[in-house]
Amino acid sequence: MNFTEIEKKLNSRKIPLAICMPEDDETVAAACEAAELGYVECYFVGNSEKIKILLEKTRTGFYPKIIAADTEADAAFKTVELVRNGEAKAIMKGTVSTPVLLKAILNSETGIKNSPVLSHVLVFEWEGRFKFLTDGGMIPQPTLEEKQEIIKNAAVLAASLGIVQPKIAVLSAVETVNFKMQSSVDAAILSKMGERKQFSGCIVEGPLALDNAISLESAHHKGLYNEVAGKADVLVCPDVDTGNILGKSLIYLARVKLGGVVIGAKAPIILLSRSDTKEIRLNSIRLALASNF
Repeated sequence: MNFTEIEKKLNSRKIPLAICMPEDDETVAAACEAAELGYVECYFVGNSEKIKILLEKTRTGFYPKIIAADTEADAAFKTVELVRNGEAKAIMKGTVSTPVLLKAILNSETGIKNSPVLSHVLVFEWEGRFKFLTDGGMIPQPTLEEKQEIIKNAAVLAASLGIVQPKIAVLSAVETVNFKMQSSVDAAILSKMGERKQFSGCIVEGPLALDNAISLESAHHKGLYNEVAGKADVLVCPDVDTGNILGKSLIYLARVKLGGVVIGAKAPIILLSRSDTKEIRLNSIRLALASNF
């Protein structure tokens, strides 16, 4: 699966997307383009007057369903409510602050949390097919238990995008256990959990350094021969620093096609950065809509 194949997959249906406070040019432009491509219908939740002014500026004839909200908290609640009621299948963040939106999503009574943790998955094209990088945006220093959930979330997303039995590499700087490096210890435990069938629908291996996770030649030089080494679909980072730096290296140095979504709720969540390009915004929309949760 890659972004071209996702386009083909989406052409056969229109999927409702709820956007929380689309009160900036970039968010509205991305929504307009996705709507023009024919695979999304939008709910805009926020200040109706601001939204109407921004829509007039686009001059596209795009008319989403507008749901008025007076405050950030009100907009976040109403956006989440659309998913809870089955009216929307994905959420996209506009100008609402991330903590306010997440608070509404995680609310124990009115939220849509579906997993013990929410985790960010960056999806990028490498040699014509998707690779997945997690978590570079949600959990600063994940515990072993949280890493288990991060793996489960990534496996669900990979499977929903057509990767059967995704191969998951738990990253560290080394390929053997070093008790002075907690990432290698955690990776080894998670790998053994995979052997014991404590993860369903995926293969987990670690610790693996990045080169040994994605390069067969490098893996074989180190004497690594298993189902994941050199062939990983999913790269699980030891902490948010690693995930964030590696993700931004893909954006600014490798310049690969990519997008990202947050997994762990009853619908995928698109949390965009102000610096994200229109292509990243559109790709993130495509990923969220194509995910069959």
